[in-house]
Amino acid sequence: MLRKNNIKLFVRQQSGKLGAVICAARQAQGLTQAKLAEALHVTIPTIRKLESGDASVSLHTCLAALLILNIEKDVLHTPQKERQTLPQVETKQRASFAKRLQLQGENARDAENSAWILSLSPQQRVQVLINQEKEQSLCGIARP
Repeated sequence: MLRKNNIKLFVRQQSGKLGAVICAARQAQGLTQAKLAEALHVTIPTIRKLESGDASVSLHTCLAALLILNIEKDVLHTPQKERQTLPQVETKQRASFAKRLQLQGENARDAENSAWILSLSPQQRVQVLINQEKEQSLCGIARP
């Protein structure tokens, strides 16, 4: 089973790499942090956080930066042999997780959805989040 500390370390490492890629692309295109912030409708400190790999920057801002810098395909569509993936969760563990969520008061549907998300590869999880962002945007639902 994947330990919480391993997840934190993985997220920190990958956030740092993503920030460095975004920073390098911005500089290569001759954009200042201020211009990128303006294009993303965020503040310059948010751009600094994004480029330094601060994982508190919203997924929406990260994905928007990739699109504006035209590097989303490079970042999101890495060849399989180059991907660093999280271990997959086995079906037995998924069922156990869903059962624990139900015991903690989650309704059955939420528990099933959480267990389903855990069964996806990291790339599939990113695609699910992108799709959710698009759906929320189309429906006019603001994220907190």
